[in-house]
Amino acid sequence: MASTTKTADKQATEAEAPKDLVQSVARALNIVDVVAASKEPMRAQSIASAVNLHIATTSHLLATLVHAGYLERNERTYKLAAGKILDLSSRVEEDWRPSPLALSLLKMVVEATGESAYLSAWQGGTVTVVAVEEGSHAVRVADLRVGVSGDIHARASGKALLAYGPESQLERVRSADGELKRRTEHTITTLPEFLADLELTRSRGYALDHQEYVLGVCGMAVPIFEGSQRPRTALSITVPLHRFTNEEHFQRCLDALMEARRLDDEEGDSTQP
Repeated sequence: MASTTKTADKQATEAEAPKDLVQSVARALNIVDVVAASKEPMRAQSIASAVNLHIATTSHLLATLVHAGYLERNERTYKLAAGKILDLSSRVEEDWRPSPLALSLLKMVVEATGESAYLSAWQGGTVTVVAVEEGSHAVRVADLRVGVSGDIHARASGKALLAYGPESQLERVRSADGELKRRTEHTITTLPEFLADLELTRSRGYALDHQEYVLGVCGMAVPIFEGSQRPRTALSITVPLHRFTNEEHFQRCLDALMEARRLDDEEGDSTQP
């Protein structure tokens, strides 16, 4: 729990607090974060220590959070209240829900290839998975879920969106020293090499991930524009290495994605004045 507090303190000192910050609200939200990060229900004293507040102040905030429905009290311990959190989660999921066109293209490529596929979009400054459709193969990529984000330079979906997006978005992939985070031994970690890969993505019309995000897993993705100048989403197929290296199956997956691009272009043309 101490590590959680240190992280929160570091983030608080690194970001300049707004002048109109309501301290009690910030403290209450910090408590929610701490309780959410705990694998077990927490006692008030442990929460007070984690957020560096007096026990009396913490108790008042806990009572408020219980009353508001964000926390649940069970004798002397506190945990997240499932009802309120699930309600908020469902509302966020509705905000992230892709268009009917994007969802239909997602379903189409899964039916054509048997592979799991997903849609990604820019959310909160990073590329986030917003829809998943499971494939039919007995051996398929696991741990695909809505909300997964980050490491956009190592994922085909991130490359597809960056290749066709504004150049300013490239700043999001650079670390403090200008290098790119290494996920596997295959991850592209230098900016010149990554920019060359984005240029290749634009020239051929699709992005590839050769075990750059997870060993043994490869990906391919195309941008979906839906009539916009910039891509609204990226449509990705994720494939185990042993099928990705099968030339016939690779071509089947690529054909499905390029057909999705063609249908997207067709739909975009029909909406233009």
